[in-house]
Amino acid sequence: MSVDWPRLGELMLAHLRLSLWALLLGAAISLPLGVAAARRPALERAALAVASVIQTIPGLALLAIMVPALAALGAFGLELPSIGALPAVLGLTLYSLLPMLRNTVVGIAEVDESVKRAALGVGMTPGQRLRRVELPLAAPVIVAGLRTATVWTVGMATLATPVGASSLGDLIF
Repeated sequence: MSVDWPRLGELMLAHLRLSLWALLLGAAISLPLGVAAARRPALERAALAVASVIQTIPGLALLAIMVPALAALGAFGLELPSIGALPAVLGLTLYSLLPMLRNTVVGIAEVDESVKRAALGVGMTPGQRLRRVELPLAAPVIVAGLRTATVWTVGMATLATPVGASSLGDLIF
């Protein structure tokens, strides 16, 4: 059996593209939401509960749900493609949320209270304290969540083929 190298390269790039878009969108949602949730316990409980429920849906089912969900938006005048890369990226984005969100909340919450008070004592505003103290100290935990989300997303991207997106899953299916 010979390998079609150009096709393999094309599928690898498509797989990478799907994964990167999903991770970028997931990070754009999870990181600000995680910072806000770390400061508001009610938001933390709600956000983590929603992300946890999404995570319990099997990967293929989550991707498959995106097809009728996007098609249903047509009834509201929003015509989006319900087959192809869009439902795959949206499903993968939802799947990537939990580890990044949870680790952002934990990372921010674990910053030592005395360090926060010291930042306040030197006159930092809340925004400065977040950018200059809390996020740098929480970064290892946040990056660990990003790493976990990356592994999950790259693995699940192989299941994007049934919703019409090209990926390495084409070789399997």
